[in-house]
Amino acid sequence: PAEPPPPPPPWIRVPGTRFIVDGFQGYGKSHGGWWCRHWFLTHFHADHYRGLTKSTPPLGCLVWCSRPTAELCASRLGIQRDRLRAVDVGRSIVVDGVRCTFIDANHCPGAVMIVFDGIEAGPVLATGDCRFHPGMKTDPTLVALASRRPAVMLDTTYCSPAHVFPPQCEVLAAVRDAVKAESFNPRVLFLFGTYTIGKERVFFEAAKALGKKVYVGKQKMKVLDALGSAINDADRETITADDQATNLHVVPMGSTSFGRMKTILRYYKNRYDTIVAFKPTGWTFEAAKKHARATKRTQRGAMIQYSVPYSEHSSFDELRAFVKFLKPRAVLPHVGNDRGPKARRMVQLLTAPDEPADDDDES
Repeated sequence: PAEPPPPPPPWIRVPGTRFIVDGFQGYGKSHGGWWCRHWFLTHFHADHYRGLTKSTPPLGCLVWCSRPTAELCASRLGIQRDRLRAVDVGRSIVVDGVRCTFIDANHCPGAVMIVFDGIEAGPVLATGDCRFHPGMKTDPTLVALASRRPAVMLDTTYCSPAHVFPPQCEVLAAVRDAVKAESFNPRVLFLFGTYTIGKERVFFEAAKALGKKVYVGKQKMKVLDALGSAINDADRETITADDQATNLHVVPMGSTSFGRMKTILRYYKNRYDTIVAFKPTGWTFEAAKKHARATKRTQRGAMIQYSVPYSEHSSFDELRAFVKFLKPRAVLPHVGNDRGPKARRMVQLLTAPDEPADDDDES
């Protein structure tokens, strides 16, 4: 007899259920014969929705996600709306006898963590991509969860002691200071790098600091429109589709390079003589530069670039703080999981007791 198909890998399969989270890509290959009717998508980033199409997962399956994510799946991927189930943050729904609660993940707009409760082995938290912050320790759902030793499917993007970067509030304060410092010149054009979705807080913070509108192009405008209430009213009022109305422009991340800045400055030569680009990155500083400033300024003639370590993933210290708070019975690394020594090492790093570093520590 034929071997039964393998189950999906542990970092996308909710233990004790037939649910898959952010695991569309392997369908038909690694877990094609493992029937799953209820699929969950934590947010609209390609590495999580890749594999989701009009026909995958197949007819009869449902995709559960936040309202902004559902809107983006429909408008940008053409996913049929009757296959999407939008759930509001903070709301619980029951799927196949399991209570599922969506919590804000502090990642990109619409990104959620999902608590699965009512499973025989105990509750499970799927973080998707998330950035832990101290405020999460007061979230009633997470507080209740931490008392019950959940299994955690954890965003381990930066699960190494080298991954040290400042808290988001510090970085946003540095952006505010920088735009104010550079705005003495009335002929300066500010550029803010962004992805299809993500890093929006950086340009909204700058608009707020200068009391100005921020220009976004047609494609980004469609995305912001689809996000609905994930963008608050005050921020939404700063958006304009008129590039002449403001010197704050949102651009694709690639346009913050010096090569592209040169082209953009040439295009606007009658209006601007200086260009200042903000390039939000993830991990910019190594542990050795722990106390480095929250931005790095590089100038080439009339072009200035700020590298901004604005990450929407948890730093290593934040990951450890999250694990310490949750007291999980099991940690399932979602990123870089080799089902072997690398995964074991990540769990060891995340769960080791807090100790002052000493010379005998492993490197």
